[in-house]
Amino acid sequence: MAWDEQRARQRVTNHDFSDLEVNVADLSREMDFHRLGTKDVRRVPGAHLYADVSNFHDAVADARGDAQKLKKSVRAASVLRRAQSDLLRVYEIGSIQLQAARLHCLVYKPYNDEAERAVRAVVLAVSLNSYLYDVFNDVFSDVRDFEGAVGVAAGESLVANLGFRGERELISLGSCANLGAKVINGIDTITITENVYAFLPDALREHFEKSRTVAGAVTYRAIGPRWRERPRLAEALGVQFDPERLKKRTEEYRDALPLADMELSEAHVLIDLDALSERTSKRTSAVVLYADLDGFTRYVQAAERDEDIVSLVRILHMIRTELHAVVEQDYPGLVLQHQGDRLFAIVHMPPGDRFDKRCANGLAIATGLQSSMEHVLNTCLQDRKDIHLAVGVDVGTVLVTRLGKKGAREVVCLGPQVTSAEGLQLRSAGREIRISKAIYESIDDETLKRQFVKDNQSAYVAKGLTFPKLDEIEEAEAAQAGMLAAEASTQRLKIEVLGSQRPTYRVIPKPWWSGCSAHGMA
Repeated sequence: MAWDEQRARQRVTNHDFSDLEVNVADLSREMDFHRLGTKDVRRVPGAHLYADVSNFHDAVADARGDAQKLKKSVRAASVLRRAQSDLLRVYEIGSIQLQAARLHCLVYKPYNDEAERAVRAVVLAVSLNSYLYDVFNDVFSDVRDFEGAVGVAAGESLVANLGFRGERELISLGSCANLGAKVINGIDTITITENVYAFLPDALREHFEKSRTVAGAVTYRAIGPRWRERPRLAEALGVQFDPERLKKRTEEYRDALPLADMELSEAHVLIDLDALSERTSKRTSAVVLYADLDGFTRYVQAAERDEDIVSLVRILHMIRTELHAVVEQDYPGLVLQHQGDRLFAIVHMPPGDRFDKRCANGLAIATGLQSSMEHVLNTCLQDRKDIHLAVGVDVGTVLVTRLGKKGAREVVCLGPQVTSAEGLQLRSAGREIRISKAIYESIDDETLKRQFVKDNQSAYVAKGLTFPKLDEIEEAEAAQAGMLAAEASTQRLKIEVLGSQRPTYRVIPKPWWSGCSAHGMA
């Protein structure tokens, strides 16, 4: 199966969510966003904190295919997640999502004390880095030395539960919800926005220096603050950080997950995410893809009335459902997470040595996502016409597992290309597909390959690439050459030229036409 415009239009018509009930309210003392229903949306003032361990993905490459080393990486990820959860509970902070090796949480208590939330967020940031460097790395020295960094941004965001597989999948929307990740600035650092810095006491402020401006927000950065090196600061803030106690607990978590009890196998069929756990993981060669809704956050920030928020949530449901369908219905892809208004997916089929075919499937999915966004979804967005997709694609070996307690497990995908694919997406604007050199070199369709231009960082980017657009280009090129011979696909427009006779045209319907009257087909 492949992308088909009529089928995409029918899907969107069947699932436009125009009558979806959405309940918008402010988060109050009596509410906990972890108990939100799928129809509930809450306005939540707070500080969004991202704790990243970017080189965790390198542990997959370090293993060089060694099963025992890969198991150690999965176990380390599991233990880190448990220990981070313990620290969040100490400070009454809610976890939003585990995004590969990056934790996203929201400091929303105390409800009516912005200053205390700012302090609590920075204290947690120091605690997370202190734990990683002074405890976790000692216990898992046989894996590698992990490097952490934290970003914090404050403001009001929308929190909702938009899970697809029946389990909670919290998302947060709004500029501050994304900004916390964007401000991260170097290893062993804590970077905060000015509206967090402004509420800090002098004892904390003196550790931060004014840094760069990100997305219009002034930031302040602290390098290497840890409780072990600053006992007076911990005492002044009432922080009790006991490395020895944490080390003992970390060792207990590690020993409760013996390598002998863990199964790590190759993915020869499409991965069943529900069957995964920290004890059952998959290794596979896969195309890694991120697709972000460029422009959507601006509308979230501008939404002041409840009805505006309801409309945006319905639109997000519609877009997410269609993008999900492109990945998993039109192609053999696998959606791992919806991270706010961003989709994270992999393509690991066909298995084995079919590398070029996997790359082709991944690139087809990227093009299919852009095709649905530009040719189908954008016709349903009313006056919100400047919402587009920014897509990043890479390929490599990844580990796929699920971490956490049963009933609340989160999919985690680890591997260097997870980081690089995200980087490609973050560098891309709306309507762009940015691919790695490996993906580019796998393309055997010359017309498709010519749509990509090398950027200044050795990646390749295509602007406005969709299936209908690609077909127009192919036909124009063929017509300019004086004959049409679209042998690149059995579903292309074909022309036969007999000697000196004029060309005779034989139209073979394209998958995105499928009888769609909008293209003049019967």
